[in-house]
Amino acid sequence: MFDTLSETQRRVVFEKEGKFVVRACPGSGKTYSVAARLADRMSKWPLNYQGLVAISFTNAAWQEIERQVTTHFNISKPIPYPHFLGTIDSFVNRFIFLPFGHLIMGCSDRPVLVGEPHGPWSGKWFVDGLFPNLTYDINGNIYPINKRAMPRQWENNKHVIPMKHGLIKAGYANQDDANYFAMKVLETYPNVAKAITHRFPSFMVDEAQDTSEIQMRIIDLLIDNGLENIMLVGDPDQAIFEWHGAKPQLFIEKFNAWKENSILLNENRRSSQNICDCTCRLSSLEGTSTAINEDVKGCAFIPIVRTYEIDNMDELLEYFRNLCSDFNIDITPENTAIIFRSNNLFNTITGIKEIGFNNEPWEDKFSYAKDFARGKYFCCHGDFRSGFRLIEKAIIKGLSGSRYCSKSELERVVELNGFVKFRKEVYELLAMLPDTNRTIGEWIAGANKIFKKNSIEIELKIKKSKGYLTFDQLFGLDNKSITESDCRIGTIHSIKGETFEAVLVILKTKGFGSLYKTMLNNNIQIFDEEELRIVYVGITRPRRLLVLAVPDEENKAAWAARLFGQ
Repeated sequence: MFDTLSETQRRVVFEKEGKFVVRACPGSGKTYSVAARLADRMSKWPLNYQGLVAISFTNAAWQEIERQVTTHFNISKPIPYPHFLGTIDSFVNRFIFLPFGHLIMGCSDRPVLVGEPHGPWSGKWFVDGLFPNLTYDINGNIYPINKRAMPRQWENNKHVIPMKHGLIKAGYANQDDANYFAMKVLETYPNVAKAITHRFPSFMVDEAQDTSEIQMRIIDLLIDNGLENIMLVGDPDQAIFEWHGAKPQLFIEKFNAWKENSILLNENRRSSQNICDCTCRLSSLEGTSTAINEDVKGCAFIPIVRTYEIDNMDELLEYFRNLCSDFNIDITPENTAIIFRSNNLFNTITGIKEIGFNNEPWEDKFSYAKDFARGKYFCCHGDFRSGFRLIEKAIIKGLSGSRYCSKSELERVVELNGFVKFRKEVYELLAMLPDTNRTIGEWIAGANKIFKKNSIEIELKIKKSKGYLTFDQLFGLDNKSITESDCRIGTIHSIKGETFEAVLVILKTKGFGSLYKTMLNNNIQIFDEEELRIVYVGITRPRRLLVLAVPDEENKAAWAARLFGQ
């Protein structure tokens, strides 16, 4: 499969050494290049106890690298010792934070990771519930990850900051905390950094445009302590996680600092030339990407910008489906996608009534009720594995009244009860819980009756005024039977990195911040505005057919002027 590499990709895979950046346009095969380089290096690797590191920023991203390595290059799965393939967070946790974090945090035992993605967190008191949403910036100042999820004037609450410090000293940390304390470990104990660079003398970082200040500082500390071979791969125009600390300028700074050894991938293997010509006008790249996929590069369809009426969304969806049929594109979730920036457009498209921000029914002291409800919902819609994992931890939290069920606590309970017996009991409880084709209030009442009838000392409670909400309202975006009907339906963030034959991107007048037409008419550049980067990710997903739908003629004119120079 190395034969399919372009000349530029071959330089990335076989020739480049030292510190360098690969800046890649959408559809350029950057992940394939990472997989090919990893496979080539692994096949020639001479060391038994030192290995390669290949990391990305999401599970889906590193798993795609693994899929390509195993499918195209005949490497065994999982990637064998002494190498590491995973997320940057999992690398930090395994080799820095979990073994050494206690040295900085002041706790006596190995730290415990809480909050998503490690598991739902609930505090004994209201203020404890804020713990997963607070973390440290690079200077050690506490700030909220999601400002909108914090109570008003939380800074003036004398209990908030002491709560954060107290739970840190007790050994709890969210993932952002873990990255911060890992950075402090490397700063304070450089021998840890030296040991890591000796164990792993070569790094490949995919999606590096999503690096935060703290994550880049960790990389710099490894470089300062002996890491000589590192490849950063990414596209700053697709940096859409700024809300979670990603700073694409850090990627650009590395590209400029290592410019003599860096490289540009600007051949598009995904889209038609017409789509490349359109989308590149939004990009910060100097030249238009060249379409090289023989199957689609000459596709005659020219991307369309059109208006829609929010009260007549069916007309827009029918128009898109008819276009797909006209161009012989099979309408399936794999081929066609309807994507949007705003979550409430999901409600409009599916007909599921929006519940509004901060209008959920969960009580802080009974937050495990959400785990029970969500777990059962997943099981009812085919995702039994995820549902089972939620339920087994919810049972432990409900019986113990604890704010969190760690992996070690789950393992302790399983060992105490016996693996077979514990899983059997979870299966039985799952089967007894009511189906989720009712309101959340009705479901909670039914679940409590089952607990009482079977002498299970768990009680679920929600805000009574919110009992009318349905499961689809609460968890619909997680439901593949809805988000994968005849087309894939989801947010732009949810399909990043994916490819479809045809894509309908639906925008409102703005995302978060300025109006789109204001940004476009003022010639705001993509590097300066994340909202434009989010749209760019959406419009670069299709191979053959792209429709951008906007609410009115003013927005249509603004987008047409930017994308087509009209």
